[in-house]
This record gives sequence, C-alpha cells and structure tokens, in this order.
Amino acid sequence: MLKVIRESAIERPWFYRTLMVLIAAVFVVTMGWWGFEENKEDIIVRVGDDKVSRTEYLQAYKRLTEQYRFLKQEGVISTDVPEDQLKQQVIDQLIESRLWSRVAREMGVVVTVNELRDSIVKIPAFQNNGKFDPELYKRVLAQNQLTPEQFEAVQRAELMREKARMLVRESVAPTADELAMAQAILASQPTPAVPMQDSAQTDRALQAVLRQKQQRALLAYQEGLRARTPISVRRELM
Repeated sequence: MLKVIRESAIERPWFYRTLMVLIAAVFVVTMGWWGFEENKEDIIVRVGDDKVSRTEYLQAYKRLTEQYRFLKQEGVISTDVPEDQLKQQVIDQLIESRLWSRVAREMGVVVTVNELRDSIVKIPAFQNNGKFDPELYKRVLAQNQLTPEQFEAVQRAELMREKARMLVRESVAPTADELAMAQAILASQPTPAVPMQDSAQTDRALQAVLRQKQQRALLAYQEGLRARTPISVRRELM
C-alpha cells in the first residue's frame, strides 16, 4: 500500500464526477476483479492460458455503459451506442488487455513504487487545487466501490501494459526513404520568414512521421499477437 500517497489528509467537500469515466476506462482494460469464483461454465473468453469470467465481463460491460451514459449526459456524444457494439467493445478490450499483459510479463516489465505513486498523484480527479489530496483519493474510490489497494493493483497492471507498448513503439524508427519524403513535403511548402520557425516545423514534421510509423507498428504487433494466440469467445454468455 502506498502510504506516502494516503498520508496528510486534506478535506475536500465535492465529488469529481469525471472520475466515473476514469474508473470505467481503467476497469475495462484491466485484468478484472479480484476474489471471484470461477468455474468451467463461467468462462466467457480464453486468451491463451488466461481466462475471463462472465462476472468480470459483466462488470466491465456495466462500467462501459455508465461511461457512455455519462458522456451523453455531458453532451460529448449525442446518440446511444448499440448494445451489440458495446458488448463487442468490452470483449475486444478485455482480450487486448490480456494480450499486452502477457507481453509485459514476457518482457520482464517492472513498475516501481515511485512510478506507481507518480502516476496516481497526477490524476486530476484526485487533486485539490492542483495538489494530490489523500482523503479525496480514498473517498472517490470508496464511492466507486474500490479500495486503494485494488485501484493501485489496477493502475500497476495498466502501467505495465503501457510500458510494453512503449517498448514496441520505441523499437521503430523512420527509414531513410521516409525521412526523405518528409523533407520533400516540407521543401514544397512556403519557407517561413523566421529560420527558427523553419527548424521547428521540420522537427514537428519528422516527429509526425515517426509517430505515424510507430502507431502502425503497434497495431501490426497487436494484430500479430491476436493471430498467434489461441482466443475463444463464448458469445452465448455475452
């Protein structure tokens, strides 16, 4: 337990509504709830040796539904998402989380206590006047039926997955042809009046080329994971 996070309580009298979105997003991509009994008839998804119980699926589906309801109330989206689409989205996210957790384990990814603490204290939903509030942290989690230990385990698992994704992204670099193409596109554009602007524009263009290639590589890697990992879904349980 991260004692350093939960010490020095400061009272805050309001609830940060946007945490519902945060909790929903986090739980949809996690390894699931702890302590549920699983039996052979309750397994809805198998990803290699990993299993997803129907209870976990239903919890994830409920939270995703709440997330979309909140977004609609806030005017972010204007229409309801079809139920079949929501169910498939939950299944895809649960499969994706397990695939990347598997990669993280194989890579030997480790998340330190400091990394975990720093990621949590930066979440705006847990801050009061720009500063992490330990009491608000515990209170908001309690209102979402979570203990700090549960949330920290979820957060650690997601950080491990993100580290694995980062390692895949950083293994990719633009080729000479891709850099030349980016330079040619820049050369065809009007030259800025200020040289420093020209340099900054070049850097941004090259970074954009790199990000696009990294994203393509990440998606291809993930598709490769799915292709070589035995995955089964019992759709009658959805």
